[in-house]
Amino acid sequence: MTIGIVAPDAVLLVVGGTGAIGIEIAAQAAEGGARVIVHGSREESCAKAIETLAARCPEGGFTPLIADLTAPGSSAALVEKAVAVHGRLDALIHAAGYGPAGAISGPLSRTDPAAYGAFLEMGVASFQEMCHAALPHLSETRGAIVAFASDSGLFAAPRQSLVAARMAAIIAFVRNLGLETARDGVRINCISPSYVEQTPIFDRFLELGGGRVQKARDKAGLGLPTPADIAPLALFLCGPLSTKITGQIISINGGLNA
Repeated sequence: MTIGIVAPDAVLLVVGGTGAIGIEIAAQAAEGGARVIVHGSREESCAKAIETLAARCPEGGFTPLIADLTAPGSSAALVEKAVAVHGRLDALIHAAGYGPAGAISGPLSRTDPAAYGAFLEMGVASFQEMCHAALPHLSETRGAIVAFASDSGLFAAPRQSLVAARMAAIIAFVRNLGLETARDGVRINCISPSYVEQTPIFDRFLELGGGRVQKARDKAGLGLPTPADIAPLALFLCGPLSTKITGQIISINGGLNA
């Protein structure tokens, strides 16, 4: 019997489901038979994402949920609303955006401390709150959590100290929690891309100056990934083929770093 990358009728909550990576994950999950709850922070972006997904997967079971994750308690509330949709939760995929690149990257002296505070809150505290709320439900289904960080949390480089600090926090959280939750049958892993083409943040990097991007393209022997390259790994990590994998950080960078 062939086992699919995602279990049919599995219930997935894709946080940041209106972004380029989130939409691709949601689409590929639905194509595999999963029921997908698509989170967005604004009604307009959520409606647009659902329209895009419905056009690609007319028979997909997509449910939109709108939540501003900067509001206190909103992350936990989002999980409970997601569970209420189908009465269960099999996977939490946290693919929310990274924030304002111009305010938190570059030399430390030119960054905005206030913007970094919001960036850190969204990336670490909100994710921690979401995991705390999701774990009781995931232990019932022996489900999984998939986080996103970036290679800046693994490989040191100038001009990215603030971004790296947030990503390293997510990575450490995932590695430790993955061991802790294994006793309850819950897996948690992290995908760590570098540059991802065909995404808004990649386009912003191009606007800020394409020299670094071109160097990355030249160095990545397999080519820089796109959302279509990342989605299958996210689904694999929350599906039936990865039941013995937890606490791992997996880079997708086309050979840019190793």
